[in-house]
Amino acid sequence: MFKPKLGKLNASLRELGSIRPAGFPLAVEFGVGSLKVLQLAPGDTPSIAAAVQFDTPDDLLDNPAKRLSYQIDALPKLLKQGKFKTSRAVCCVPAGQMVCKHVQIVPSDEVSIEKLAAGQIGSQLNCDPAALLVRCRTVQGAKSGSKREVICFAAARDFVARLMGALKSAKLEPVGIHNEFLADLRAIDAIAQPGQGGSEADGAPTLVLDLGCGSTKAMIVHGTRLVFARTIELGARHMDETIAHQLRCTIPEARQVRLGMQRLTPRPAPVAAATQNSDGSPPTPAPAAQPARPVGPEPDLSEPMEILADETSMCLRYHRALFPDRPVEKVVFLGGESRQRLVCEHLARSLRLAAQSVDPLARLARSGKVPCEGVDVSAPQPGWATAVGMCLSPTDL
Repeated sequence: MFKPKLGKLNASLRELGSIRPAGFPLAVEFGVGSLKVLQLAPGDTPSIAAAVQFDTPDDLLDNPAKRLSYQIDALPKLLKQGKFKTSRAVCCVPAGQMVCKHVQIVPSDEVSIEKLAAGQIGSQLNCDPAALLVRCRTVQGAKSGSKREVICFAAARDFVARLMGALKSAKLEPVGIHNEFLADLRAIDAIAQPGQGGSEADGAPTLVLDLGCGSTKAMIVHGTRLVFARTIELGARHMDETIAHQLRCTIPEARQVRLGMQRLTPRPAPVAAATQNSDGSPPTPAPAAQPARPVGPEPDLSEPMEILADETSMCLRYHRALFPDRPVEKVVFLGGESRQRLVCEHLARSLRLAAQSVDPLARLARSGKVPCEGVDVSAPQPGWATAVGMCLSPTDL
């Protein structure tokens, strides 16, 4: 069922490379598992100019505030290591700091969708709507009666200001603040229906799962149009915690165990021998069993995988309620943790969907020897979809 396939960037790459006289901006991603910085060079096919990755220390994985401060302090040094040649930069609001919700809104001629959505989300979060920066995408064609189905992305204004301050303190010029969902889709927008013409909404419904360290982002697209988005608060870190608890080991040791697993669930127990033969005669005595060699406990990821599959199935059911005649046909995997093939195969079987994996760097050219630190750009890097998408996104500041 699982069919790896290189990710294709859309046909507009050539246009993007030619209409940006200032070149692509620098993409800075403050991720849970790592801090990434990427620069693309324009051309008929954009190429990787420089890339740097700085992994998060294990003791900061569960502390978002300290982790971000640590990454902000490390950014200037990282920029020097990467030998980047532009000061124009964009970054994303991390998924953990963004509220992604579907809301149904009665449209008004006097009040914008963003203000109406901010009012709803502010009341749910018990905060002042003015303290939120809200962006909305209307779901066209959804079955929602007289109301309008809207995907809302909300973040605290203070946090967005801190991200801009972080770029400025690293002597960068902020030219865009994006969200990870739309950046991911921009990086793989030809994956949904490659090679087919028609409008952006004509393509078959496709589930996109970004498997990250701290969470999983679930998106459903019709062609290239986003119709569903949700953050699932379960990622590879939670799987490592499960293994650490089972094996009584450290998180780094649990990560190594997880990456080396040949199966995600223990082998089934052997079936007990029959008490008699099929003809009713006594069973033939089994040969004497050899003494079993002692083995350690086998890690079991049944629970987190079941939770992840159930949460994803809820996303599919929500989409089915909005579009009862347009079932999702396949799932596309990206994100750094999608490199663990077993996880992708398990989810694809649980969801009963055909699957493929995506390498967002595969379609980018290489201009000779690429300056890189902490990342091998010659190997598949599904975790760089957000960074690639940021580079290709329009600057909005």
